[in-house]
Amino acid sequence: MVTLEVWYNQEPDNDYAEGDPPILVSTTAELDALIAQVQADTKGLPVPSMIECSVQGEPRRGVFDMGIGQETGFVMFMTPRAVHTVGDASRTGNVIYDYMGNASEIPASCEVSMTEARRVAAAFLEREELPSMMEEAPDRQ
Repeated sequence: MVTLEVWYNQEPDNDYAEGDPPILVSTTAELDALIAQVQADTKGLPVPSMIECSVQGEPRRGVFDMGIGQETGFVMFMTPRAVHTVGDASRTGNVIYDYMGNASEIPASCEVSMTEARRVAAAFLEREELPSMMEEAPDRQ
């Protein structure tokens, strides 16, 4: 099991300034609580949020973005190889997620149920494993 450094809203009145501490997540229970908090924070907003996760102290061992909506989300790993969750391949275009006030366009076909997105993130947290239902990531905007 690894400890993840998560970048989302580190403090209640976060100004997103340089030096804000990351949120540390070491267990699946902590991951589930963080996902629930993000969902509560963004309920009713037009754009779901995205968090960035890396292995504490060793970001090259695994960096991934996780989109957290009410029903759907995604996971996109940047290292060691760029892969993402695979949803409905017939969905075209992009969906927008908010990362700390910045719009990020994600291919709509990357979205999966939040149950699946949570499973993918938990597998990495617990075993540093990229689940099998992943494919090479497309270029991002």
